[in-house]
Amino acid sequence: MSLFGEGEFLDLFLSRGRMIALVSVPAWWALTIFLFVEEGWRFGLVLGFVLPPLVAYLGLRGYREVRPGVMAGALALSVATPLLTMSLAWLEGR
Repeated sequence: MSLFGEGEFLDLFLSRGRMIALVSVPAWWALTIFLFVEEGWRFGLVLGFVLPPLVAYLGLRGYREVRPGVMAGALALSVATPLLTMSLAWLEGR
């Protein structure tokens, strides 16, 4: 335990990051299914099914091995998933 509580912040960051990574899988899959129904088949929407399990794997691995860099990468990829999915689908539809 340190004097300024950095260990507590790290534990909080890792545990919340793990939950966000795990919850992002059904959230982004539901968004992707909705886009499939509304817009039809687009190859860009495949990223909506491929990236969330990768995010969950990185989130769990970052939590187990106490690696904040891996967790930050998982969170960044989680935020980028819908942006990449929708932008690639939009570009393909043009």
